[in-house]
Amino acid sequence: MNALLMVHLLATVVWVGGMFFAHMALRPAAAELLPPPQRLPLLKGVLDRFFRWVWLAVTAILVSGYWIFLVIWKAQAPLHVHLMQGSGLLMVCLFGFIYFLPYRRMGKALSADDLPAAAAAMATIRRVIGVNLILGIATILLAKSLPYIA
Repeated sequence: MNALLMVHLLATVVWVGGMFFAHMALRPAAAELLPPPQRLPLLKGVLDRFFRWVWLAVTAILVSGYWIFLVIWKAQAPLHVHLMQGSGLLMVCLFGFIYFLPYRRMGKALSADDLPAAAAAMATIRRVIGVNLILGIATILLAKSLPYIA
């Protein structure tokens, strides 16, 4: 169980920490220092690399979480675990939306040198990552504090 919790926690740190870095540090600095013709390919390259890690993290979170929930706990868990599961699945859905729609649109737009379309796709990505970041932080707080409150 400890190894599964460690995998779960480390994968969560990669995903939520990566969103925090990208949303709160990298994107604002890139927007301040680089014009769109340089900024958008940079951000796309960062997302190319980060999303590979997110797919790995999502897989690790789901496998470890459901292994603990279904195999070890026999599908019996307190309310905070069910809430964590629900918000985590919502986060996975939002990531899937980002990956399969605006991220792919951004790549196609950059390949066609359509900077306005790439910028619009990046704006959508930024907004949805912002929502996912808030959900991720709330999920972490919920998972770690609700057992002591309830």
